[in-house]
Amino acid sequence: MKYTSPRGTRDILPEECDVWRYITDTIVNIFNVYNVKEIKTPIFESAELFQRAVGDQTDIVEKEMYVFEDKGKRVLALRPEGTASVVRAYLQNLPVFQKNKLVKLFYNGPMFRYERPQTGRYRQFYQIGVEAIGSSLPLIDAEVMIMGVQIFKELGIEDINIAVHSVGCDVCRPVIRERLKDFVASILPHLCTDCQNRYEKNPLRILDCKNPTCQTYFAGMPDMANALCHECNDHFIGVLNLLEENQIPHEVDSHLVRGLDYYTKTVFEIRSNLLGAQNAICGGGRYDTLIEEMGGKPTPAFGFAIGMDRLYMVFNQLNLEVPDQKNMDVYIVGVGAAGQDKSLKIASTLRKHHIYAEMCLKGNSIKNGLREAVQLNARYVIIIGENEIETNSYTVKNLEDKTQFETGDIEEIIKLIQK
Repeated sequence: MKYTSPRGTRDILPEECDVWRYITDTIVNIFNVYNVKEIKTPIFESAELFQRAVGDQTDIVEKEMYVFEDKGKRVLALRPEGTASVVRAYLQNLPVFQKNKLVKLFYNGPMFRYERPQTGRYRQFYQIGVEAIGSSLPLIDAEVMIMGVQIFKELGIEDINIAVHSVGCDVCRPVIRERLKDFVASILPHLCTDCQNRYEKNPLRILDCKNPTCQTYFAGMPDMANALCHECNDHFIGVLNLLEENQIPHEVDSHLVRGLDYYTKTVFEIRSNLLGAQNAICGGGRYDTLIEEMGGKPTPAFGFAIGMDRLYMVFNQLNLEVPDQKNMDVYIVGVGAAGQDKSLKIASTLRKHHIYAEMCLKGNSIKNGLREAVQLNARYVIIIGENEIETNSYTVKNLEDKTQFETGDIEEIIKLIQK
């Protein structure tokens, strides 16, 4: 039987992992200068957590969650996104986090959604995200968005668009909802089945529809931001002003709502034209009521998530390069059984000194070993042939300047390589 990876998943191979690690390290280094601390949460949680946090009428909960019952009859779900788990961890470990008025956390790992696989979208996908918990100031919205923009600039991705909007709060959202329904009523027969179902249940979700036909009918939709209450309007203007002051190019997208029910006030996306119609590589917003809805005290928060699979795809399409990786320090060529046995001993010694060393496993020819060392871009070759075995020594060859010498002192070799 031939085994393959499950539909909607993929293997990330070593060369890809090198790029992936560079991207991740770049992002984490930026998080560090913003004082964002890492948190790790389980990849599965109570299914009810996501139903309550994400919204039981969202596509994620209705169609896409991987839900299962464990041997204890608990109904669990593989996490479809990161925010709900972070908020659960925040509330569960509140004494730890209450020391700081503002808590900034980041997560990084796999998420799972049962959706149709397509370019840049997988059933197991990866996200890295930030949650800033504890402040309602527009300053935080702007700071987190600026952080997101800095990440892409640092990676060399310049051609991005920042879309921003406000979805209001519990005060003004009913007005927004009714205005939206008034507009949609006349076009409802032309919309897809999902939009028609959402019309009564959760009309704001209609704006999240990706059906091209529906998008065409939405073109004449009035800007719902005109229905914002005084507080939400002031907050949104404050965010826009801060983006202007910090020279962050952006556009107000009146159709932007995001696909999760917990958002309030500001929502945003960072988009790349290289990804086609579904072009968001980063998205997020404010969720000021979620923590209270999950049993905590009223606590404002703002966050975003970056789709790592899609970011990796953009990085490759732009032919961006990872800075030169550290070359192999030493390739050890041991000839015959005795030479190979000694290779392992010297390799272990070098590695204890954090020297990047590898052994030639063929053990039949010094010439072949030297050829492999060149192919691997090694700086030095250590040769252990018959002569070296007899004299209890090593021949050290510098592949950069082609010089070589013989020594029995391993400390001398270590000092040379560590120069």
